[in-house]
Amino acid sequence: MPKTAGIIIIGDEILTGKVQDDNAYFMAKELFAHGLHLRRISVISDAVHEIAGEVKVFSDSYDYVFTSGGIGPTHDDVTIEGIAAAFHVRTVIDPMLRGILEKRQGTLTKEQLKMAEVPEGAELFADETLSFPLIRFKNVYIFPGIPQLLRKKFVALEKLFNEPLIRLKKVYLNVSESSIAPLLNEVVSCHRNVKIGSYPVLDNDEYALMITMESLNGSELDTAVQSLIERVPGEALVRVEG
Repeated sequence: MPKTAGIIIIGDEILTGKVQDDNAYFMAKELFAHGLHLRRISVISDAVHEIAGEVKVFSDSYDYVFTSGGIGPTHDDVTIEGIAAAFHVRTVIDPMLRGILEKRQGTLTKEQLKMAEVPEGAELFADETLSFPLIRFKNVYIFPGIPQLLRKKFVALEKLFNEPLIRLKKVYLNVSESSIAPLLNEVVSCHRNVKIGSYPVLDNDEYALMITMESLNGSELDTAVQSLIERVPGEALVRVEG
């Protein structure tokens, strides 16, 4: 079975629209490109009980869980506390993280020391590209909310993924979705191992509809694409990508 993933975006600033989230979009693309099946994205507030509940549900449901946000030095950075509560463990100061912080900042304040906290039993992931390790507890990977930092850590982590890649093709049509729906249903019924999506596009002079077709089976994907092409009117086909 393909490995599954869930993403939890943590932060009141996202829920109130003060900050636009780019991290879920980035991680979704990267997970797909590496063969992981993303099943759910959740956006929650900076509340310990809410983080704890959501993380536990995700951890029980998916192979990989990725959190973003809430691991800084301020009062509203409570992700570590929430994850610890999810698994009924305490938070502790990790010696390695403390050493890195002390080397950078000297004697640490209480607030700075908070950035060395981890759920007891957590592991650190580090390589030569990271100046500060990534924290992992069980199947939960704890990322910062700052997009530039998250992306760097996520790219470093991707080398651990070793899943069969999902092949994707896109078929662009200059036809309405309603007119092609019966044809799509025929293709779907004949190719159960190919996931097909239909997405209308407005205000585009080149095409009006994008059909995505994806599968772990390359030959079945090619057959499904050809089956669709054969069913649509010739003048409706704009191009095929992938």
